[in-house]
Amino acid sequence: MNKKTFARLCLMLALIAALPLFAACSSENQEPMVSVDPPPPAPLQVEAIPFMSNPQTEIWRPGYWVLSGHDFAWVPGKTIPRPSPTAVWSSAHWMQHNYGWSFEQGHWE
Repeated sequence: MNKKTFARLCLMLALIAALPLFAACSSENQEPMVSVDPPPPAPLQVEAIPFMSNPQTEIWRPGYWVLSGHDFAWVPGKTIPRPSPTAVWSSAHWMQHNYGWSFEQGHWE
């Protein structure tokens, strides 16, 4: 086993050991997602944002990458209902840390 493979194995074991900590911090009841590798860039083809008849009651939730097994899968954007006219959507995104990448769920503020 070369140094790079050994380092990746150690990092993956550290990520697995940290999963309970992510579960305690999760704002939603979903499994936390962590990855040694960064997510791919957004698809080159821009998603078509549909016309929204009333922006006070609905917004466009952009697409994002999730982990599906050992690979990333694109979740397409969609229109979602706004809970109140002043609610602000914080989009889902991946954050880089010293141990790898963690997924932050989208949420209302």
